[in-house]
Amino acid sequence: MDPVADASARLGTTTRENLMKRKLVIATVAAAVLVGGGTYTAAAVSDDDAPAAAARGSVPVTVQDRDDRDDDRDDDASEDRSAAPAGSVTAAQAVAAALEHTRGTVSSVDLDDDGDRHWEVDVLGKDDREHELHVDVRTGAVREDRSESEDDDRDDRAALRAASVDAREAVTAALRSHPGTAVTSAGFEDEGTAHWEVELGDAKGGDEDADEREVRVDAKTSKVTTDPEDD
Repeated sequence: MDPVADASARLGTTTRENLMKRKLVIATVAAAVLVGGGTYTAAAVSDDDAPAAAARGSVPVTVQDRDDRDDDRDDDASEDRSAAPAGSVTAAQAVAAALEHTRGTVSSVDLDDDGDRHWEVDVLGKDDREHELHVDVRTGAVREDRSESEDDDRDDRAALRAASVDAREAVTAALRSHPGTAVTSAGFEDEGTAHWEVELGDAKGGDEDADEREVRVDAKTSKVTTDPEDD
């Protein structure tokens, strides 16, 4: 055989083998990413150009674990779900519904069990008027009960608007501090250190008088302490 032709044939065979090796490595890495969860770094290299290929062919592939995503969703949902018995609108949800109806700052939220069960939510509106809204416990429907001027309480309004912790955050902090409870009311107080007074009951609907407790949530730090009058 012609030496030149023989050398060309061997070179062609080597090139095809290198290409097959590259394809095999890429296919193996792709299969690992599809089957497993986590982070993989893959490089397609051959025997005779490994250093250069590793430098230019490294491709990070990140796959988020499904369990982590599910845990995040569960944590977000648990804050609202634990605030009232199943099937009921929670205090946090009532606050959100009220603010969708009337833009402003919530000063209090209180569960009214008389007659048709609803949440009474007081909102200091952008118009500097106090709006009392009723949020149906079952449906979340909102209606305005009354609206009045609050010109005599300028200091109170200023303190409420300056609070770093709003009503929903105060409710969430109280529930995290006392698992297994349900919020029945929360109101802003600016006497002394500005804080939220939050009343908690049994989330399972037990004896309200026996299980009721009050806590304070600092309006600046969200630190939860026992109400001195509840000791």
